[in-house]
Amino acid sequence: MSSITRKKKKVDNANLPVVECFCGAKILLVPNVKEMSRAIDAHAEVHAKKFKTKKEKDDEAEKVRDDLIMKILEKASEA
Repeated sequence: MSSITRKKKKVDNANLPVVECFCGAKILLVPNVKEMSRAIDAHAEVHAKKFKTKKEKDDEAEKVRDDLIMKILEKASEA
């Protein structure tokens, strides 16, 4: 059997439309509102898990959502 090695293609992420959370995580913008909402909610949950009380979790999730939504709208207005 011959051994064929494949080189992994490097993806140039520099031109992909992303928004960056204040924690440094980058979220890819997609032209589907439901999928964007899922991505935001999933990231907000990651932040919320760092807190103990429901109020702290809710406050942090809302802060993350508001920040990301604002950045998404700014990015969309640039297009």
